[in-house]
Amino acid sequence: MTMSSHEKESDDLRSPLLPPVVVQEQPPLEMLTIDQMLTKYCGEFGFWQFKHFVLTCMAWTLDAIHTMVVIFADREPSWTCEPGFGCVWDSDKSVCGLQPGSWRWDSSEGWSTVAEWGLVCGQKYKVGLVQALFFFGCMIGNNPLLYL
Repeated sequence: MTMSSHEKESDDLRSPLLPPVVVQEQPPLEMLTIDQMLTKYCGEFGFWQFKHFVLTCMAWTLDAIHTMVVIFADREPSWTCEPGFGCVWDSDKSVCGLQPGSWRWDSSEGWSTVAEWGLVCGQKYKVGLVQALFFFGCMIGNNPLLYL
């Protein structure tokens, strides 16, 4: 018995274009903690991991030092009234309402940039402005896209 060309076409239309997917049994999922996963795929903490950790931390040391300098150098030191002047100050106990020369810094003037440059009262905004510019410069300098 011979099949006509019409019957062959109909058989081809009924057969799938892609062979059926054979589903193989997958192994059960392995539940790992982060420590177990690091041990399994990265190994135990050894010399090379320690070396990598130290070198990575050293990259941020300069930024950390500069940040600490900004914090401590821009601190407003304590002050004292000069003897012989009756210091009468407002409620916030700042030097802004006092006459110039009626008070002095407790430590030397070079102890902080605030004391050295007289950045008190009307000049106080300059401290924040310089700090903002410094950290903006740090963000620009630490941007890895600039090194490409």
